Amino acid sequence: MRIRIAQLCVRQAMAANKERVLAVLESARHSEWVVFPEGVLSGYFPDSDEYLKNLDADAIEWGIHEIQREVERRQCNCLFGTATFTNGKWQNSVVLLSSSGERYTYHKIGLSALDRKHFTPGAKTTPYSVGDLKIGIQVCRELLFPQSWIDLKTEGAQVVFHINNAIKPHDQVWEHVLIARAVEHGIFVCSVNNGSHPQTLASYLIAPSGKVILRTETQQDQILSAEISLSEVIADLTRRTDY
Repeated sequence: MRIRIAQLCVRQAMAANKERVLAVLESARHSEWVVFPEGVLSGYFPDSDEYLKNLDADAIEWGIHEIQREVERRQCNCLFGTATFTNGKWQNSVVLLSSSGERYTYHKIGLSALDRKHFTPGAKTTPYSVGDLKIGIQVCRELLFPQSWIDLKTEGAQVVFHINNAIKPHDQVWEHVLIARAVEHGIFVCSVNNGSHPQTLASYLIAPSGKVILRTETQQDQILSAEISLSEVIADLTRRTDY
């Protein structure tokens, strides 16, 4: 399994964000998983009272459609964050697009105080099956709530994609939590952060052993990729022998 971290600086202009996502996908490999930050399509600026007023739900949906066409053309898989508008409510979402045309949408449950000014929370954390692979999705501060990670592991998740927008200086401590989540559950953790200033927390791909396979530089666009072997995932944690 090949994973590509696409750490981008999230901008306010949705059209510009979409073009940068499409540009990354142009070089995606067959069956590769390409992963982007929280809010990378719509933009993510919940500290602004005008945030939702500046969003166009139809344009966002068309942007998702264009990204899906490129994913199917490249025969890759993709996860990216965006605000979405469904049934009269805005949600902070992650869209999962597979090479076979599947589309899943996870809505962030653990909303921050700023999120709650704009978004309705999602209802359930559950893994998604894509072929023989089971993946989990978590967003930003959901990293800090162990139960959702336990639930994903219990239901068979092998990789958890953590779609992030944690750019305050004190967020750097989350690196240790990301490593802990990988080790305690025996899974791969891929965390992709917004690269905008003043980011100090990088983006990561972490093995079940806790080894950091990929770590980006901060405060910049950066694309990194690596192959992983799902045989390293530890289904029965009572039998792990690497410590």
